[in-house]
Amino acid sequence: MRRIFSTGSRCAIRAPGVLVTCALLLAMLSLPASVTRALQVGTAGPAETVLVFTQIPYRPESHDSGSAGFLSNRAAGKGSRICALRPAGATTVLTPEFAAASDPSVSFDGRQIVFAGKKSPQDSWNIWEMDADGRNKRQLTRSLGNCREPEYLARSSITPPDFADRVRWITFVSDGSGSYADGSAEPATSLYATNTEPLQGRGSVVWRTTFNLASDFSPTVLRDGRLLFSSAQRASRVSGSGVRYPLLASNWDGSGLNLFCSDDQGAAVKTMAVETADRHLVFVEAGSVTEAGGRLARVSFRRPLRTHEVLSKGSGYYLYPRPLPDGQLLVSYAGGRESYGVYTFDSGKGGPGAKLVDDPQWEDLDVQPIVTRPEPQGLISSVVDRLAWGDLHCISVYESDRPEAAGIRKGDVKRVRFITATPAKPKEAARPVKGKHDVLTRVLGEAPVEPDGSFFVRLPGDTPFYVETLDAQGRVLQTMARWIWVRRGTSRGCIGCHENKELAPENVTTEAIKRGRPHDLMNYRASPAH
Repeated sequence: MRRIFSTGSRCAIRAPGVLVTCALLLAMLSLPASVTRALQVGTAGPAETVLVFTQIPYRPESHDSGSAGFLSNRAAGKGSRICALRPAGATTVLTPEFAAASDPSVSFDGRQIVFAGKKSPQDSWNIWEMDADGRNKRQLTRSLGNCREPEYLARSSITPPDFADRVRWITFVSDGSGSYADGSAEPATSLYATNTEPLQGRGSVVWRTTFNLASDFSPTVLRDGRLLFSSAQRASRVSGSGVRYPLLASNWDGSGLNLFCSDDQGAAVKTMAVETADRHLVFVEAGSVTEAGGRLARVSFRRPLRTHEVLSKGSGYYLYPRPLPDGQLLVSYAGGRESYGVYTFDSGKGGPGAKLVDDPQWEDLDVQPIVTRPEPQGLISSVVDRLAWGDLHCISVYESDRPEAAGIRKGDVKRVRFITATPAKPKEAARPVKGKHDVLTRVLGEAPVEPDGSFFVRLPGDTPFYVETLDAQGRVLQTMARWIWVRRGTSRGCIGCHENKELAPENVTTEAIKRGRPHDLMNYRASPAH
């Protein structure tokens, strides 16, 4: 018998690792008296709490559908700045020495802020850290393209065998891979992680943690330590066209990747997600990333694939929902082409409530309170840098909830084929492959499927791929819709091929596992995909 359980923390075969519970950091913000008078930490509503937010110069044309870039955070490059709103209502600019600054994220103890900044207009975006009052700025990233959207992670370790030196990490988004997004003229963005405190014997470490061939962006950190983010996925490989933006979840190091909230429910674009105290995920959704904003929606952590609910009603655009300690929700809201302002969200009427700040000369975005908050669980990383491979185990390819799989009978699938690709570099980006993708696809290898539907393979780690199931004549029966990967030195598992993600797997030892060894594709001679 199967049982229904939450897909919010589901993982069929988890990578080896130990879960470390980090202590909650409850220290209040401690600053000199002169600064404390200006920046008072609150634990109640917005009237008693210092708020930090981004301002960018208002331009009416930036709200025109088709040209807006708010949903993919491309709009903060022209004279943006980070400000603090004091309880008395006065605004202080925290980044006056920067040509552009945006994307603030407050530390768990409320003492520091990481943000994206450019000291001069010609600089690339880099990640910086400063005290909550704007002092003691230091640069955290260098020579990694444009780095945006930083978020604090829990203290975690990557140093075996004792994993004793837990240090602070952040995640951020970067176009440092130097490739174009799948089917797009835009640079591809991936998630990265770096430590803000030195690791014993290693200093600073920078890891790329997602390997999608389109773009991953808009990360948020969940209370269980996982990372949730928006992921661009081309729909045309299976059916339809265009790009969809579901929400995916993984461990902070990119292992344990799973779908969290599908694009099958609600609008195609889901982004700017935040976890609320009542165990819901609130996010902005829209039909396209070129729209001026979106509506507010949410799903429950208990059943994120079945509980989609639209929160906002009426006209207007929303961006950047953020929870307050008292349970209220802060949002950026614009009724149309006017500038965005910061409001509380009135859940009763489904619209903006009290206005906190709305300067008509500026877009007021990405507001959040400077308060202490519980630190998420720290997860020991199972990634092994020195290993080139990762293992993938599937329980049964016949487990699927896709309509195209209804006619596939047990025994029909004989092999699985793995398709990888090389991201398009700038001079290759206008050269589509078979009129579909601006990536150079090729067959990574094939592996046998056991009579029970299982397979077990060893693949190149940190390499994007999708899977095709084949019959005895080599005909494709089913194709995976999105790019996935296996991190170096880790083992990843899946239940089936687009299986019902609310069902636990059968408690069985598969034939592929009984065989003892994964089918090794590491030395497979890659050939062009057909």
